Amino acid sequence: MGKTGNLRRLTPIAGTIEVRGILGAAVANLGVRIVGGEWPIGSVIAKEADLVTELDVSRSVIREACRILGAKGLIRSRTSDGTRVQPRAEWRLLDPDVMDWRIQAGDREGLLRDLLKLRLVLEPGIAYSATVMADDAAREKIDAAWDAKKFIHNDTTLNEHDWRAAFIEADIAFHQAFVEAVSSEMLDQVFSVISSALDLQFDHQLEALGRSNRLIGMDGSYEMHERVYRAFIQKDATGAENAMRNLIHCAINDAESGFQQ
Repeated sequence: MGKTGNLRRLTPIAGTIEVRGILGAAVANLGVRIVGGEWPIGSVIAKEADLVTELDVSRSVIREACRILGAKGLIRSRTSDGTRVQPRAEWRLLDPDVMDWRIQAGDREGLLRDLLKLRLVLEPGIAYSATVMADDAAREKIDAAWDAKKFIHNDTTLNEHDWRAAFIEADIAFHQAFVEAVSSEMLDQVFSVISSALDLQFDHQLEALGRSNRLIGMDGSYEMHERVYRAFIQKDATGAENAMRNLIHCAINDAESGFQQ
């Protein structure tokens, strides 16, 4: 996800343009403050001259930063009305930078709940459709993704840090393979944005279950993924759908357990 000095500018759910250096830092600074509620919805943010002094940047940097934040739906500038914070319904909540700013502003739980609800709505149907629609190439890709996930699950040669990174990568690739099997470019783009924040979900699930060892408690998750895969290769679309729904419900329960600690 975006970092203070290396900010990505997004068109609606689409490709990125790197924004670095002073401008990237200014956009991130203001983005976190807006998302965090320093300026309430509908209120005018600090004056341009004050932001120039506070952030020690030029007026052109502030203006460009506001333009970028406006493109992300966070603010709207009018000559007669100032620059006001837009309602949350206008925010591009799937923008990786906005997701990152929510975390920095202390809304980690809210973001994770949003992501899990989105996955619960989308992924069971994706599993069903992939099982019905996948061609031979898509089936081979899902087979390969499962083999990679199985290999990582059983690998005892990696250290904790590398294993976790490899596990997350393999898990996302498994889910991504189902999305790609549906052959919808729009769905591909939606999921590519969601996946940019999935490492947050995995880390929270592991923390929620108190996993101090990389293999403790992983068998249940592995078995649920295996049920999705087995239903898929048996061309049992309803079974794949139900298995995916159960898998995500488990993730939600793990997350909620962590929130209550």
